[in-house]
Amino acid sequence: MSEEKSSQKYEIMVLLLPDLGEKATEDALNEVRNLLKEHDGEIYHEDIWGVRDLAYTIKKNEQAYYAVLNFEMEPAQINELKQPLNLQNELLRYLITKTPHNYELRTLEEYEEEAKKEEEEKEKQKKENENKRPAPAAAPKKTVKKVEKKEEPKKEKVEEEKPKSTPEKVEEKEEKKEEPVVEEAPKEEEKKDAEKDAAEKDAAKDAAKKLDEVDEKLKSIIDDPDISL
Repeated sequence: MSEEKSSQKYEIMVLLLPDLGEKATEDALNEVRNLLKEHDGEIYHEDIWGVRDLAYTIKKNEQAYYAVLNFEMEPAQINELKQPLNLQNELLRYLITKTPHNYELRTLEEYEEEAKKEEEEKEKQKKENENKRPAPAAAPKKTVKKVEKKEEPKKEKVEEEKPKSTPEKVEEKEEKKEEPVVEEAPKEEEKKDAEKDAAEKDAAKDAAKKLDEVDEKLKSIIDDPDISL
């Protein structure tokens, strides 16, 4: 009784020369497809990205033709793909990854559309927050209490009486002048504004979250041309 062969799901991203032309590009992709089938692989999904910019130059090329193929194959056959892929002249880079059983297939177009909607929602929320935010408080006005000046008592003349007596001295009490009291209105706390600003910064970090998987794949495929399981 023969043992049942267990297959695993994989994904291969290939970067082809950007200037091959339509027919030569399709022929190069067919070479990859046929190679997978020759090793008992079954392709169940394709996502053709087309020509896109590279993060940096590869073999004097600043662009590449991207294609992603999802397939099933026995793990033992994966290592057999490396040599024929490396011999394909039209292929700049490739990356093979094992996908989990619950892996959700999504095209690049779907990723970009979702990222666009999230960006629009973020801008909308930002405008709503700005409209709700109260106008900045005016600078506190300094209030100065008016100090009324009191009239100094006039010096009274001391009438002379007989017999003459020594005129009494009238002492003047020097009133202390009150200094103006300056009161400052209490400053408004701006904790709410600071919290909103911090929230907006965190939201900006999550704006491109849905494209992180794509970015990681692009970086990996450029930095390491070998097969990655």
